[in-house]
Amino acid sequence: MSLTFDTVIIRHGAEIGVKSSITRARYDRLLIRNITAKLSAEGLSIDHIDRRFGRIYIKTSMPEKVAKSLSRVFGISSTSPAISCKADLNVIAEIAIKLAEKKGGQGVKFAIQCRRVGQHPFTSMDVCRYVGAKVLDVMKDKDWRVNLEEPDYTISIEIRDQDAFIYTEVIKGVGGLPQGSQGGVICLVSGGIDSPVASWLAMRRGCTITLLHFNLQPFSGEETLKKVIDIAKTLAQWSPAFKVKLLMAPFGEVLKEIIEKCPRKLTCVLCKRMMLRISEEIALKRGLMGIVTGDSIGEQASQTLKNMAVISEAAKKLPIYRPLAGFDKPETEKIAREIGTYEISARPDEGCKAAPSRPSIAARLEEVLEAEKALNIKCLIENSVNRVVELDV
Repeated sequence: MSLTFDTVIIRHGAEIGVKSSITRARYDRLLIRNITAKLSAEGLSIDHIDRRFGRIYIKTSMPEKVAKSLSRVFGISSTSPAISCKADLNVIAEIAIKLAEKKGGQGVKFAIQCRRVGQHPFTSMDVCRYVGAKVLDVMKDKDWRVNLEEPDYTISIEIRDQDAFIYTEVIKGVGGLPQGSQGGVICLVSGGIDSPVASWLAMRRGCTITLLHFNLQPFSGEETLKKVIDIAKTLAQWSPAFKVKLLMAPFGEVLKEIIEKCPRKLTCVLCKRMMLRISEEIALKRGLMGIVTGDSIGEQASQTLKNMAVISEAAKKLPIYRPLAGFDKPETEKIAREIGTYEISARPDEGCKAAPSRPSIAARLEEVLEAEKALNIKCLIENSVNRVVELDV
C-alpha cells in the first residue's frame, strides 16, 4: 500500500456548529461556493466535494496545496491533508505504520488520536489502542514511545461511517463566518494600518465589503492613493467569491471649506462627520447595511470617546461598526502583517496636511453644530457623492 494523500479535511469555524440545521446548511453552501472560488482563483483542481455534518471532505490530487490555500477562507477553522481508506482497523493500522516509518527517527514520543462518527464494532479508544500497539511494535527497535501529553509526532484518525481519514498535520484557518452570510458594508480606508484590518475583520465576520477612500488632495499626495489601491488589491485576494469594489470620493473641496469657515481646533471632528454623511449616502444608494471604520478608542484626537460620540451623531440612517475599538496598536499591526497589508500601509506618504496643531479632544455637540452652520452641508455631500469614481481592483 502506497502513502497517497488524496483528501483535504475541512473543519468549520466553531460558531457554525452551534447554528440551527437550516442556518448551518446555508452556511455550508456559502462556504462551498467560497472554497470553489478560492481554488479556481489559484488554479488548484479538485475532483469532488463531500459535505457531511460538521465536515467538508475534498478529493484532490494536490491536497497539501489545497489545504494551505483553504486555510485562508473565512469560516474554516483548520484543514488537514489526509489519506482516505475504508473504516477497517487493519487497513488504518497499515497506513499509520507506513506514516511512522516515513517519519523515522530515534526515541520519538508519539500519540494516536481518533475521532469517530457512526456505528462501528469498535470505540475510538479501541482504535487508538489497536493502532498504537501496531505502530509501537514496528518502531520498537527505534525506541519509539507512547506519550499522550507531549508527543513529538501525532497520527490522527477520523472515522466517518464506512470511511476513514488518516492525517498528521493540522493547518490553522482564519475562522469566522462564511463571507456573504451577513450582507454588505462600506469600509472607510485611509491608507494607514488600521482601516484595512477593520475591513478584513468585517469580512471575517461574514460581510462583503465595498471600500471607500476619501481623496484629500491637495491636502494629501499621490502616494496615499497608490497605497489604497494596493491595499484594495490585497484585501480582494481574501474575497474570491465576492468582488471588492474600491470607490474614490473627492474630498479636498470639503476639507478646504471646513478649514476656511470653521474653528481650526474642530477640523478633524468636522472632517470625520462629513465623511460619515457622504459614506452613508453612498452606502444607502448601493444597498449596504452599515459603515465600518478603523477607529480605536483613544488612538487619535478624533477617536476619544467624546469625539467619537459627536462624530457618530452625523450618521442618521446606518450603524457605524468599529471592529478595532478595543485593540492596542501592536494587536492591529500583528493582524496587518498576517493578512498582507502592513508593508503597504507602512510605506511613507505625505499624510494629511490639514490637521490642526492643537485639535480638540473633547468637542461638544453644540459647538460642532454651531460651526457647521457656516457650511452648505447638503451641497458638499451631493458634490462629493456625484463625483465618486469606482476603480477596478
